[in-house]
Amino acid sequence: MKTGQQASAGAHFIIIFLLVSINLRMAFSAADPLLVSLMRDLGLGISSSGLFGLLPVMALGIAAPLGARLVAWIRPGFLIIYAMLAAVGGVVWRSYGGIPGLFGGTIIIGMGLGIAGSIILGVVKQVEKSHLPALMSAYTACVSLGTAIGSGAANPVAHWLGGWQPGLLFWGLPLLVACALWSELVLRSRNIHTQQQTLNAPILPLLRKHSAIMVTLYYLFRVASAWLLIVWLSALLRRRGLAADEAGFVLALATICQIPFALAAGVLTRKLGSMGRLMTIATLAAVVACWGLLTAPLSLWGLFAPLLGFGMGSIFAIGMTLIATTEPDEAGTIALSGLAQGVGFIGGGLLAWAAGMSLRLPMPDLCLASLYTLLALCGLYFGLRCTKKPASIR
Repeated sequence: MKTGQQASAGAHFIIIFLLVSINLRMAFSAADPLLVSLMRDLGLGISSSGLFGLLPVMALGIAAPLGARLVAWIRPGFLIIYAMLAAVGGVVWRSYGGIPGLFGGTIIIGMGLGIAGSIILGVVKQVEKSHLPALMSAYTACVSLGTAIGSGAANPVAHWLGGWQPGLLFWGLPLLVACALWSELVLRSRNIHTQQQTLNAPILPLLRKHSAIMVTLYYLFRVASAWLLIVWLSALLRRRGLAADEAGFVLALATICQIPFALAAGVLTRKLGSMGRLMTIATLAAVVACWGLLTAPLSLWGLFAPLLGFGMGSIFAIGMTLIATTEPDEAGTIALSGLAQGVGFIGGGLLAWAAGMSLRLPMPDLCLASLYTLLALCGLYFGLRCTKKPASIR
């Protein structure tokens, strides 16, 4: 049994871990609603704005495997501090650096948050191994919450502060607070909470493991399918005749609905008897929701948006749980996180970008729904194979 002091220390760690998790996407999502203002003031064209939209996912993909390399020189707990401080610096540069700052700052934010997000999974594995599924559900919910807060509050904050520049700078503040809290945790309770040695977390040996490859492919198709909808769903809903505000709210509602379903993923897994069953139900629900939003009467979007949130939230939580639980120790988890998120974000982003090119064809609504279905079912296939774990690929 845990002593009262150990229980208090564990609760302290979990609270700060969740506060950091909320910040892992918030600074990114706050930029998207301000894109029109950015394009006008900085003279960005459509092609440049498209590149700006793709930068975050590419930066996250590069950062994740880099984090697995850096733990060989920097202790994980301290690496998270340095990574978050770099992200704060990126927020400042993005806000006041003109076009170079907009792109360069976005890359630095992505690198910092990507490294922190991949490494923190290994730290959690070390500290709270017995509660990993619940913590990964909470992690997913917090990332979704941070994304929703950034997207929803970006315009009001910018208006309140007098423009998009101070509006973007504002989002460095909660990130700085999270960094300060994590620093206090590491420095005050280092012997309890954080790995005090560097780690050997090589990624290449994982390429010989069936389970690691299946988790990576599952994550790849999870990112590709989700990113395809994030980028194109609102535009296609407007094309179908939905008002711009309502079209934006559909995706916002789906994002908000991810939160309770991500939190409930562990409970649903136990109720259904296996993670594979929840994975199947969630994937099919997301596919039905996608087809409903793009082909059913527009008046039914209030039904399909929460269904999409259920599917995507559950799928995201399952992906994080697989990364956190597949490898036996902290170093292995950091390496798998680097592999899965690196391949997932880069490969998934490129797949979604390539799939988006097909929307220039006739009937883009049917194209998007068909492509989403294909990507989601590929993810389901590899996800179900994650439950079958041969020792290695021979």
